[in-house]
Amino acid sequence: MNADLWRKLDPLADQTSEAIGRFLTSPEATDLKSALKQAAALLPDGYSVSLDIRMDVFDPERGEVLPLLTMGLATSGKSDPYLTHGDSSPTRYVVDGDICEVPHDRCPHCWALWDFKLLPGGNAAGNNHCDSCGYGLGKEVKLLLDQDTCPYCEQGKLSMADPVCSRCGLTIDPGFVAWG
Repeated sequence: MNADLWRKLDPLADQTSEAIGRFLTSPEATDLKSALKQAAALLPDGYSVSLDIRMDVFDPERGEVLPLLTMGLATSGKSDPYLTHGDSSPTRYVVDGDICEVPHDRCPHCWALWDFKLLPGGNAAGNNHCDSCGYGLGKEVKLLLDQDTCPYCEQGKLSMADPVCSRCGLTIDPGFVAWG
């Protein structure tokens, strides 16, 4: 998704999240929470029940959705339901020369699921290519790093001069990155 469009949608997803949170913690959601708790109590130990509310963008040309927001309620055993958030942090890329921003677990070209692209060995197929469209990290796709924050753990620091995260130890392949 074009980075400018992402930046316009992101505050609307935040506004939606706040409204959903207000509803799910209000007295109006008591019956909903009670039903979830009853369902969880019927299940064997270790099972859980969740209700998810999502805000997605669907692109008919790609045939894929891009999740902007995932939140809801979850519970297990006899516990009271609690709020959940399942969003992946947004990450900026350069794709075919254009700056894109998508959740880190998505391909910035086709929007298909593509997680762990930064790890040595890449995704589940053992490479750094999207299984859906074939775009490759370091080829058609470059991670845009315009801050010194690690794109993997989001807590450590790294730089062009020192591409090893100070917290998680991930080494960023310089061929996978466009430094901003």
